[in-house]
Amino acid sequence: MGTRRVALKPHAAKIRRWVDEGRGDEWIAGELNTTPSSVQSFRSRNSIYRRDPVRRGRLSEHAVVLEENERGILLVTDATDSDVFAKEWRHLVGDGSDDVRMVVTQDRIYLEKVR
Repeated sequence: MGTRRVALKPHAAKIRRWVDEGRGDEWIAGELNTTPSSVQSFRSRNSIYRRDPVRRGRLSEHAVVLEENERGILLVTDATDSDVFAKEWRHLVGDGSDDVRMVVTQDRIYLEKVR
């Protein structure tokens, strides 16, 4: 079964959601029975961009061990030693707020502040 030209405009909301979830153009093309280049062109024409988890500014990378327990997932890391963590994130630890979102994609997990 080959791919064909598919009108992508009716699928714009789904494509935007899938891109936000980290799905690649190949995966999206497979779901919509079209080509990855058609998906890429559509995204470009409609300003649907992949968000780069490493935004401009200061970068701080740290190894993490994931531990699952009855309350969820615990991230064990030395990130508390980071200047970036101290200045940007420490105030969010343990306050029970919903100001942080964990984004899980096929090849990475990252944290971002909810704006």
